[in-house]
Amino acid sequence: MERKLLWVISSIVILILWLKIEPQGTQQTGSKTVTTEQPAPKSVPEQPKRENSREASVTEEEQEYFKSHPIEDNKPNFADIQDVQKRKEAFFDFLLPFVQEKNALLLEDRARIEAILNNSEPPSREDKTWIAALRKIHKLRKLGVYTHEDIAALLKYVDIIPASLVLAQAANESAWGTSRFAVEGNNYFGQWCFSRGCGLVPNARGEDQDHEVRKFTDARESVFAYIDNLNSNSAYKELRSIRAELRKNKETITGLALVHGLEKYSQRGQDYIDEIESLIDYNELWRFNVHTDEALYNNE
Repeated sequence: MERKLLWVISSIVILILWLKIEPQGTQQTGSKTVTTEQPAPKSVPEQPKRENSREASVTEEEQEYFKSHPIEDNKPNFADIQDVQKRKEAFFDFLLPFVQEKNALLLEDRARIEAILNNSEPPSREDKTWIAALRKIHKLRKLGVYTHEDIAALLKYVDIIPASLVLAQAANESAWGTSRFAVEGNNYFGQWCFSRGCGLVPNARGEDQDHEVRKFTDARESVFAYIDNLNSNSAYKELRSIRAELRKNKETITGLALVHGLEKYSQRGQDYIDEIESLIDYNELWRFNVHTDEALYNNE
């Protein structure tokens, strides 16, 4: 009897010890997999990429271009020019060459796109690489195969911004080149960035905000980034649609037409649009719309 009782007690002890050392999780038992209950690790949701209507930067392709096409740093001190009209003309003369340079590059890209579309042969490997880079710059999804429609879609993004609109916005956003952001950061369009140290912190920035006003190496970078932003940011889809319609109808692309696609550039909405229109009209900025593209890029 005692021996039987001792055997029972020993069996219970062995069972308890076995339960204590049993691993918590998944173990293999013969050919079966046994999974013990464990709380599943919480997955961290992917944060959507923020796209702000004023967010702008310089592309890698443009950085290479700037290196191979250096410019002199001859920025005027606009605050020292007391005569208002002379200050305005100095401001226009300073920025206009960069606008014309960027628009000329855009027209070259358009010509290459159209040449690819009109070629009976499929795009070369070099052309495909170039098309892929353009689509990336303009925030279009990556494709394995590019159809005729995929390539043609780029024409809506790769196009000019009239000098009249560029100069009017630059004057408005930079106080004719005298603002802190223009003087210290070569930023003439109020462009933002969101990495600490990427720019200048606005004095009036709210506690719940984290943006900075981007610093550029020179004014040319600011102009290029501004035009890239209008050509790629989803906030300016309407502007690009207006421009595409003008192209389709073989009408002149003007600042007074495209300004109506800038509603999201400022929280002031229509009041901001009205102000830019007034700047174009009062200063007769259409006179700076040179005939880069004779049929479609001329006077207002």
